[in-house]
Amino acid sequence: MNNPEKAITPIDGRYAKQTQFLSNYFSEIALVKYRITIEIAYLLKLAHYKVISLSKKESSLINKIINEFDSEEFNKVKTIEKKINHDVKSIEYYLRTKLKEKKLDRLISFIHFGLTSEDINNLSYALILSDFKREILIPQLLKLLNQLRKLIRLTVNIPMLARTHGQPAVGTTFAKEIANYYYRLEKQFKKVKQFVFEGKCNGAVGNFNAASFVYPNINWIDFSNNFIHGMSLKPNLYTTQILPYDNWLEFFQIIILINGILFDMSINMWQYIMLNVIQQKQDINHVGSSTMPQKINPIDFENAEGNLQIANNQFELYVRKLVSSRLQRDLSDSTVRRNFGATLSYTILAWNSIIRGLNKITVNNKIVKTELNNHWEILAEAVQTYLRSTNSNAAYEKLKKLTQGKTLTKSLYFDILKKLNLDKVTKLKKLSPEKYIGLAEKLTKLIINSKSIL
Repeated sequence: MNNPEKAITPIDGRYAKQTQFLSNYFSEIALVKYRITIEIAYLLKLAHYKVISLSKKESSLINKIINEFDSEEFNKVKTIEKKINHDVKSIEYYLRTKLKEKKLDRLISFIHFGLTSEDINNLSYALILSDFKREILIPQLLKLLNQLRKLIRLTVNIPMLARTHGQPAVGTTFAKEIANYYYRLEKQFKKVKQFVFEGKCNGAVGNFNAASFVYPNINWIDFSNNFIHGMSLKPNLYTTQILPYDNWLEFFQIIILINGILFDMSINMWQYIMLNVIQQKQDINHVGSSTMPQKINPIDFENAEGNLQIANNQFELYVRKLVSSRLQRDLSDSTVRRNFGATLSYTILAWNSIIRGLNKITVNNKIVKTELNNHWEILAEAVQTYLRSTNSNAAYEKLKKLTQGKTLTKSLYFDILKKLNLDKVTKLKKLSPEKYIGLAEKLTKLIINSKSIL
């Protein structure tokens, strides 16, 4: 939008500078260019199957139509659309004019030959999503994962108090808690990277009716498969007028899961900041509160939380809505899919907020150490489990009686050992909350030293 201050949505307004690069995929001009690309690729494929004849020079002239497409050409398409009230047919009429200009009038009748609008639309959107995935989504997710990996390496030896049900539980390390998220996200990263979008090119109701009627000797199934494979898409032969959205929805569901994981992480990072377990770097130019000058608010994680919710609510709408279609076609899906760009913009905004937030935090070593040493009761698990190993059937009950609901100091812990006749057990005497972290460090090192896909 030329005037972001007049934008209706924050995507094109407040966040315009952060999202404007996505217009290369999800703007109206981008969609028109993708449609022109498909129409031209189809015309060239007709030549490959000898439906029409084209010289190398003529093929080059036709391809120039794409290379020469700009805002001025886009306006020509929109002028045609305004007159005829059909977005895809306006592409066909525009290309007729361009072929005339290049003295290729004999090819005009083969533009959009045997096709329906959805042959062009589904392939355009499939290419848009595929290009966006490869050029934007994967690099952004990779950046986020690398930021987490860096944070894990920096905090691998920092023990901290873990909480279950909000209560002091046992020890862990900050790095291990981040490694849990890293591991979850890396699994989804692999799915995104391997994902292939489907496309269809089979006519009005999916049966190649018109094309096979006029040219029965051409193997149109082979044509469709080769044409779609040539765009690095997966052909789907079993469709109505529209490509079933199942494949695209599977992709969105991966993103829903990624966003859900990041939503969970954002909330927990916010809580760690609240607990002073992690601190945020100060920026002397930033204001935390309009009235409380001492504050550094966790706005990056809060912004991410909100944008992730917006994105996932919209993705879930797509999953509910686009899984069905009335008979062979209705148009209610068209207006819905035009919002893909906004939904993916909110996703990218959220991911970038998290990256910024992660870059601003450090673990508050003093607080995490003090917190651990103020809660020696977390060793009750170790003591009762040791007693179990010595065939004490009432081990749990003994420790429950001595520790439940209590906050223990070091001296009180040793008093309990004495009451249980365990004060001579070396491993229990040497134990402390800082040391009771299990295999957290080993597990974390397995992640950061593994042969990652990153």
